[in-house]
Amino acid sequence: MACRHRRSFQEDHLRRSQDANKELSDGHGARTPTIKEQIKMIRKTVLVAAGTLALAVGGLLGSGSFVSESQASGLQLADAAQMTAVKERQQAMKDVGANMKIIAEFVKDSKGTAAEAAAAADKIGEIATAIPAVFKVKATLEEMDAVGKNRGKPEIWSDWNGFLARGKALEDESAKMASALNGGDAAAIQAQFAAFGKEGCGGCHKTYRGPKVDG
Repeated sequence: MACRHRRSFQEDHLRRSQDANKELSDGHGARTPTIKEQIKMIRKTVLVAAGTLALAVGGLLGSGSFVSESQASGLQLADAAQMTAVKERQQAMKDVGANMKIIAEFVKDSKGTAAEAAAAADKIGEIATAIPAVFKVKATLEEMDAVGKNRGKPEIWSDWNGFLARGKALEDESAKMASALNGGDAAAIQAQFAAFGKEGCGGCHKTYRGPKVDG
């Protein structure tokens, strides 16, 4: 009799628990999550919130900073001044290349005129005088590979005077190139073109320019 009474009590208790679970359900037959499941849901909510916060912080940083993909794991930032400086010197080097192409096409393939090639040499000389200003702000490969292609090596700033000397050499060789082109002597033009490439451009690139950046 006592056993039957105990069994009846247990069955009644179980039935009440089931009824309570039904009352706490969402009306679609969903059961009440267990404590373990509730903890998992709380953790998931916290992780989502943390991810949202990280994206918000990243957006704020992005308004004035650039995180290099190659340095993302270390979160090395390049500020707005560095970004601007890199863009300016990228443009300067593109302009040097474009004008050097004009000279090379005249010297090697007789394309264009001597006057056009001389004007291109003068333009390179003008750009060379701006080198100290456009490279004043430090932004090396280690800090950003950015804004496209940045090939500036740390030696530019660790050997600043040497770098400036190479910029002055480019200016001087440009003036000599323009003079030779205006002079019209083919042999002198060929000789100065070789010196221009070696001392004006090559001398700087060998020490201060990093490897080509893909992309």
